[in-house]
Amino acid sequence: MTKRRWWSGALVWAGVGTALVGVADVGFSRAQQAAPPAGQRGAAAPRTLQPGELELQSSRVYVFVGKTGLGHDHGIEGRLRSGQLNLGAKEKAGRLEFDLRTFVADTAAARQYVGLGGQTDRKTADKVTANMQSAAVLDVARFPIATFDLASIVALPRQGNQPQQYQLTGDFTLHGVKRQIRFNAQGEPVQGFVRLRGNFSLRQTDFGITPYSQALGAVGVADQLTIHGDLYVMAGEAAENTAPSAAAKPEASPPARRK
Repeated sequence: MTKRRWWSGALVWAGVGTALVGVADVGFSRAQQAAPPAGQRGAAAPRTLQPGELELQSSRVYVFVGKTGLGHDHGIEGRLRSGQLNLGAKEKAGRLEFDLRTFVADTAAARQYVGLGGQTDRKTADKVTANMQSAAVLDVARFPIATFDLASIVALPRQGNQPQQYQLTGDFTLHGVKRQIRFNAQGEPVQGFVRLRGNFSLRQTDFGITPYSQALGAVGVADQLTIHGDLYVMAGEAAENTAPSAAAKPEASPPARRK
């Protein structure tokens, strides 16, 4: 499938919309994963989370994919396969694995989180999702996982009553290409977890991806993407692997609505 078919079917989905493929603004947001029906055979038994482990049911990645010309902005929602963050560590601070096969275009949660109004019909969104995962773009058959290997997560000086800020530094690998990134995130206590939210921007061309365009550039995808992360990190002593209750989760603080 060519890139041209992928973008046209997706209303020019601002490139790599779901794959972190161009980078985006990291910020992880929450969304519940359906639990297996009671008594269902093969249902995984609850396990114990160790300090620093991610609660995967509630942790999310959202990507803002911008447009150029007459294209359309998009929001992408994805999950992590695994994660360990050693908050405050100055070396070997952990690793995040993003499961690109779970990234979905224009969910209601993703559009809201990245500050987009309106909705995209499911048929169009499904086509965008299928095409972005194809060999022409993310090629998830060959590269199903993107990773962030953290060298350090340094706690920054507190500013009054503001949430604790951390500076994260490490290597982000996508589609076989590694780039160092550094960004700040804030952590807040939530029912035995630290809710860590931050973001970073990357360019598609840094990962060997050419931003889509057509009609002599009148319609296309921005090179820079923004990835938002909303992560729940186990704090303190080990605890049963149960998602933070809805009442315990503060509402997400998405960017201001984009025009």
